[in-house]
Amino acid sequence: MLVLVNSIARWRCYYGRIEVYNLAIMPVSFLTDDEREGLQYFPADISPNDVTAFFTLSATDMALVQKQRGNHNRLGFALQLCTLRYLGFSPKDIMATPDVVVAYVSKQIDVEPVCLKLYGERTQTQSDNLQEVQAYLDFRTASTLDLADISSWLLERALEHDKPSLLLQLLCEKLYQDKIIRPGITRLEKMVASSRSRAQTEMLKRLSPLLTDERKAFMDSLLVADEATNRTALAWLGKGATSNSAPAMVFCLEKLAFLREQKIDQWDMSVLTPNRLNFLATIAKRSTNQALQRMTEERRYPILLAYLHQSLIDITDETIEIYDRCLWDCYSGARNDLEAFKKNAFKSSNEKVILLQDVGKLVLDPSITDRELREAIFKYVPLTKLQSVVDECTAIIRPANDKYFDFLTTRYSYLRQFVPKFLESFNFQSNTKDDPLLRALVILKKLNSNKQRKVPDNAPLDFLSDDWTRYALGHDGKIKRRYYEMGVLWELRSGLRASNVWIENSRRYANLETYIIPKDQWEQLRNEVCRQMNVPTNGAERLQAKKHELAGLLADADMFFAGKGEVRIENNRLVMPRLGAEELPESARQLQELITARLPQVELTDLLIEVDGWTHFSACFEHAGGSQPRSPELLTYLYASILAQAENFGLQQMANIAHLSYDKLAWHTTWYIREETLKSGFTTLVNAQYQQWLSKFWGDGTLSSSDGQRFPTTGKNRMGTALPRYFGYGRGLTFYTWTSDQYSQFGTKPTRTTERDATYVLDEILGNESELPLLNHTVDTAGFTEVNFALFSLLGRGFWPRLRDIGSQYLYRMDTTEKYPHVGALLKATINEKLILDNYDEILRVAGSLQLGYVTASLFISKLQARPQQNMLTKVLQEYGKLEKTTFILHYIQDPVFRRDINLQLDKGEQIHDLRQFIHFANEGKIRSHLEEKQINEASCLNLVVNAVILWNTVYMQEAIKQLRGEGYDIRDDDLKHLGPARHEHINPYGHYTFNVQQELQRKGLRPLRNA
Repeated sequence: MLVLVNSIARWRCYYGRIEVYNLAIMPVSFLTDDEREGLQYFPADISPNDVTAFFTLSATDMALVQKQRGNHNRLGFALQLCTLRYLGFSPKDIMATPDVVVAYVSKQIDVEPVCLKLYGERTQTQSDNLQEVQAYLDFRTASTLDLADISSWLLERALEHDKPSLLLQLLCEKLYQDKIIRPGITRLEKMVASSRSRAQTEMLKRLSPLLTDERKAFMDSLLVADEATNRTALAWLGKGATSNSAPAMVFCLEKLAFLREQKIDQWDMSVLTPNRLNFLATIAKRSTNQALQRMTEERRYPILLAYLHQSLIDITDETIEIYDRCLWDCYSGARNDLEAFKKNAFKSSNEKVILLQDVGKLVLDPSITDRELREAIFKYVPLTKLQSVVDECTAIIRPANDKYFDFLTTRYSYLRQFVPKFLESFNFQSNTKDDPLLRALVILKKLNSNKQRKVPDNAPLDFLSDDWTRYALGHDGKIKRRYYEMGVLWELRSGLRASNVWIENSRRYANLETYIIPKDQWEQLRNEVCRQMNVPTNGAERLQAKKHELAGLLADADMFFAGKGEVRIENNRLVMPRLGAEELPESARQLQELITARLPQVELTDLLIEVDGWTHFSACFEHAGGSQPRSPELLTYLYASILAQAENFGLQQMANIAHLSYDKLAWHTTWYIREETLKSGFTTLVNAQYQQWLSKFWGDGTLSSSDGQRFPTTGKNRMGTALPRYFGYGRGLTFYTWTSDQYSQFGTKPTRTTERDATYVLDEILGNESELPLLNHTVDTAGFTEVNFALFSLLGRGFWPRLRDIGSQYLYRMDTTEKYPHVGALLKATINEKLILDNYDEILRVAGSLQLGYVTASLFISKLQARPQQNMLTKVLQEYGKLEKTTFILHYIQDPVFRRDINLQLDKGEQIHDLRQFIHFANEGKIRSHLEEKQINEASCLNLVVNAVILWNTVYMQEAIKQLRGEGYDIRDDDLKHLGPARHEHINPYGHYTFNVQQELQRKGLRPLRNA
């Protein structure tokens, strides 16, 4: 496994800068001369781990090496042996082996490195040695049968991926794994080009059943602009909703009806892999109708087929999400209405209480007889006034368990604008046999189609909560249509969120079982997945180890609380004072000032370009269609687009400021700036930061944290939510980010501010593509749940949240026989071991599904959170999470260094938030992008620029430290850990102002007006 991992790392290093050119022509040669030449030698940098892993000679290796005659032959032979094991081929010039490798190997065989020069004098010796090494390591030259098998294998990979760089990487890894000597680069390029060409033919062959003349004509019609609107149907389909409203819902339903009219929901696209479908759909999404019309039919129709299929899924998910948000907005509005109602009722209730008091006095007055009482009351309170007061009291009386469903039902007419069509548009399904909610939906559909009002008396009610039932059933036992329908719609929303109700042709609202590894496949995958996660397959073994760990921690905690300290137990409750801030040593403070004084003043534009010169992150930005050479002006527009979004200018403002063509800027943004290229770009920067020697003083890359940063939004925005505490009367969203202990940010995602951080914590941990060896993760209280404790543990990682009110957390025991005089007061319950053991394999299957990427963690966790608490899977994960939480808290309370490390990591995230705020300054920092894709791009651009600043600062801080040491300053290593690269006082993000004094003072007349 180590060999494979390191092999992949090496090929990533090689192929980091490969460019893709022409999809249509499918060139045989897609590497530059420099890249082709570089692939025949050692990589530029070999990590110390690789040197140890691949260039350490075993006893058997040494015996073979010692058989060679002469020191130079022994050294050359040993290098050939280790190099073949490392690279899977022997470089053209063994004399160019890096010095660090030559020194390491020569030391093992006790020869001088300089003797290698003699080895290069006789080519035949090298050739003979190589053949002997190949036989020893079981490497072989590819036979005709091997090439045929590899060709078939490569065709399948080409059907999954189209990028020649990736295919070349996969091919080299395949050859390495099969121990086949890697052929020359030119031959490999030809194999890749051939596989891409054959994949195009094979793709058409597989899609041919769908490409009827009628469908071809339909797809061609999508590219023709309507005379009235001057817009194509393709553009209409691609226009996303910008708000969660009834008109937006109607718009989505119209598009769904249009697609289903062509029976796109019945197309079998399983003949293409998801990667290939996404690739083709992306081309259609970014191409103009004219560009698609110019394509050959062999290219155009598969692209449009994929786009229509993908559009059906995307629009389906968008429709359900708008439905969800519409109901929630109505619910929130109803809650606000109730609060306003209560305030108004309170204002008028005082006079009614006074009146009741006076009437009560009359009733209780013994001097007034029963016969006179009524007359006395009406004398004091006229009949009309008393009747009015009684009516007002009736109007303000609320149920004991007030759910304000009557206020929600006032939105019934608004929802009816789309509800009938919405219900008719989907075939809702359930895993529950004879689900009463589905029967209720059928009744509503029938009432709508027949234009009937009365709900049948036998309509199901048992799926409704007691609160909804009280409203839905009248005093006469008859069902009230409005309340019943609103109750059905609300329960449908809950069912869709939890996947208790699901639909086909959806990604987010599919059957929950489709998100998990199928049970028959799990049998074959279990051992390997558990090995990857470093967890045992046996639940009893796992629980026994946890029981032993917990017993030790409880015993230690009991001794800990026996002493007198700040952390203590009072009234059976844990009391933990806030950990004081670590005081910065004076030497560290002075070092900070010295370095700050030496950092160069720099424009943000120049900084970004300089960092690209070091890391070549711009090579990650490949054309979405793979069909464009990299023009000389590409870099200018790439930098401009990235900064426009990171700084929140927008493309038009950036074009004006930088004197660039807006059309070209928009074109480059469309084709080069997207989530995968941005992530690849900032991952390159994260890896570069990982390699800096100074960053090792801040962390080793194993600890990370995540947190959300809130930004206001403008106008209509589907992701924007109202939260007065942060946004006043406006709306906003959150950019959730993941930060390493080296200050680099390896992930980002826009989320709704009202959604808990805990939903997203695992996403980028599992999706980490950087070299960071992430092991442990910390969050603030908002990122904590017991389910997250369970999942992190099952995935072989540590979860270290900083809990705000830790004293309110319950702790649990496993062994009820042990007595703990001190800590026992905190143990509130016992872990249900049987529940965990009975379902251990199922929660392993869930964790394995996350590990292998069957589903994103946030999507799956959101489903669990939306499900009823009695759901078995949620209960088991929570139970296991209680165990993990208890062991964590027991460790946390006893170890102040542990607590301080957590605080320090979370503080790093806060420092970077300040840097992000500094960069994202334009237009008051308000997010103006209304579409989720653009918001993702904006968040990722900001992440890329932040990482560039972090890396630039780190590199120049290293240079300043080197300079200071050269001048005789005594810099202690302990002081270096107190430095930080999240600084910006020396950076100018605003650009330059040019003052053309003489030119403007000598201007004659006014400036010419612009053409309208």
